[in-house]
Amino acid sequence: MENNGVNGKKILIVCGQEIILQRDDGGKKCCYRNFELFRQVYGEENVYLFMNSNMKETSDSHIRRLSAHKSKAHKVVNVLRGSFFMGKESEEEILRFVKVQNIDIVVFERSMFGNLIKKIKKETEAQTWVFVHNIEKNYFYNKVKYQSKLFWLPYLSVAKSEKIMMQYVDYIMTLTERDSKLLQEKYGRKSDVILPMTFNDGYERKIKEVKNIYKSGKEKNLLFIGSMFPPNYEGILWFVNNVMSQMPEWTLTIVGKDFETKSEELSRENVSVIGSVKELATYYLGENVMVMPILFGDGMKIKTAEAMMYGKVIFATHEALEGYDIEGVEHIYECNSAEDFVEKIQKFYPQNSEKFLAKDVRQCFLEKYEAQSIVKRFREFAEMNS
Repeated sequence: MENNGVNGKKILIVCGQEIILQRDDGGKKCCYRNFELFRQVYGEENVYLFMNSNMKETSDSHIRRLSAHKSKAHKVVNVLRGSFFMGKESEEEILRFVKVQNIDIVVFERSMFGNLIKKIKKETEAQTWVFVHNIEKNYFYNKVKYQSKLFWLPYLSVAKSEKIMMQYVDYIMTLTERDSKLLQEKYGRKSDVILPMTFNDGYERKIKEVKNIYKSGKEKNLLFIGSMFPPNYEGILWFVNNVMSQMPEWTLTIVGKDFETKSEELSRENVSVIGSVKELATYYLGENVMVMPILFGDGMKIKTAEAMMYGKVIFATHEALEGYDIEGVEHIYECNSAEDFVEKIQKFYPQNSEKFLAKDVRQCFLEKYEAQSIVKRFREFAEMNS
């Protein structure tokens, strides 16, 4: 990696999750993308990472793992006081590090560190930045609405913490223009720079590595990939009940972490639930087209970018395509009703013999969502504001 740091500034990234040894969801992958982006722009030797992690691997001089909550009771107390990822001891350790190392910029991954940012601004001269993955107040409201009323107290605490962050933070980064507008509406602050989801292109490497490419045995097969959390679950449940019921000649394969727990509920004669797998590329490279029936959510959906990287034909809702510039891309179809999905999928099939690699979709990924595509934009922002 090129050593060309911006103005010799020292950066500390504070992340609530393990992102080096474990990147099993979109949020972690985005955090890791940001970590690599800061190292590329500021220089590896100038960027430090503090993570909350229960993993025991030894930290090095630039990566430190902090203990997560000691117990469930400890976690409840911390959450209610506005500390969602750590206790007071970890907050004090971060504060000491900022002071001793003369950190210039503290970057928070997610807008849920209200207590800590307040201390840093009052006791140090460090700049504070936050990467807003989604509006946390909205995200937790959806947990209350779609998962459990037990999230009501965490929701109130999140709302308070996010409000404090928006009062004290110097610069805000978001994934989408939509999130910037929502911040303006709720907190009177908009994003200072928009950095859409990107990641390194692994297509050619995966083609060489993956030996067992999934084949459904059916000529008309649809694929859904996503972990088992509310937007994915509600979306695919709706799709199974309202779309697959109208297309008996098509089959649907559902892949994603923990979806096997919903196998009995989702399985149909033309719907197969596989759930957790070790290698998603086995399915991305298979003979299928993608469906992304996400009905609600925040931020950007990383599975959209992954599907684009593999050059998949995509049928997706507006929500699943939020933040993506796909104008003029022929093989990405926006569908916002059951009728849309049925009509466009059935119309697509007989007209397209080369349905398993959409070159225009992959080219869009390479130009706009491959990791290097936003480095210049971020470097310009960093040079102007550091």
